[in-house]
Amino acid sequence: MNRPLRILVVDDNPQDRALVVRELRSEFQTAEISEAVDQRQLEEQLLHQELDLVVTDYQLHWSDGIIVLNRVKQQWPDCPVIMFTATGNEEIAVSGMRQGLDDYIIKNVKHLVRLRTATRAVVDHAATRKQVEQLAARLGLLMSQLRVGVFSCRPNGEFLDTNSAVHEFFRGMGVEPCHNLCALFGDDPRVVGLLARMVESDSPQATEIDVRDTSGHSRCFRLSVSRANPAADANRIDGLLEDVTQRKQTEEEIREAEVAAAKIDMLSPRETQVMHEVVQGNANKVIARNLKISEKTVEKHRSSLMKKLRVRSVAELVRMAMSAASLDR
Repeated sequence: MNRPLRILVVDDNPQDRALVVRELRSEFQTAEISEAVDQRQLEEQLLHQELDLVVTDYQLHWSDGIIVLNRVKQQWPDCPVIMFTATGNEEIAVSGMRQGLDDYIIKNVKHLVRLRTATRAVVDHAATRKQVEQLAARLGLLMSQLRVGVFSCRPNGEFLDTNSAVHEFFRGMGVEPCHNLCALFGDDPRVVGLLARMVESDSPQATEIDVRDTSGHSRCFRLSVSRANPAADANRIDGLLEDVTQRKQTEEEIREAEVAAAKIDMLSPRETQVMHEVVQGNANKVIARNLKISEKTVEKHRSSLMKKLRVRSVAELVRMAMSAASLDR
């Protein structure tokens, strides 16, 4: 992102608003932080500029946090929203999470550090998600072309022949001109060593390397090389180059979902029932009535399952349950 981060704080309490702005300033020193205390200011901010983060209270004199959430998502669907409030409850938290809320934090002094870490986490996640979407769009444009880079090069990486996909990879990484394979990887020793070994080897070799482009975005390339016909040219190496960023991300999401599902499988049948009730947004007294147990028993099971799953909030629990459920889709 070339421009400063743009953050909007929605809260009609001046003291609370100043507190949130102070914490945001400590985490995002160069951010442009705006404030909205009523509907008119909210609309002006939403229509005036693209936002990268919104932190909102729930109980507002003129609205509530869920309405603000939906309005933000309507205007800027990819903008992360955090609810920082002292007047909400778990039902509101779950409802918000299901409607796209990124995190829900109880407004008190103990949670100020968590506010900072949560805002950083959701901003970084949004940036990663946007990067993936941009990569997907770029790959979509290349669907009609060969999506694997094909090249021949010298042991020092100097290109002899390349197809258009190789040039696309270089341009996508912000590396120009496209003269040497090693330039794409910042002269990574693994690439240099791989090419050097190919001079003496008859066995094809492959590796996957993570690399950051000039904007700091991470991508992963699979590099496969083999020695060309030594009789024709002993110093010629043929290779394939493939961007596997999307595949790696999908694999990581599946691994996270499998870990979440494995953790949930460790719960007792009753803990699992209580977890599903909590994820549905039900309060303890409602859960007790639905499961025909006492509220104290519900509290005991909730405490136990939160410890087993190593989650600290309902928001984290909802995310884990949704991740595990994604394996069934």
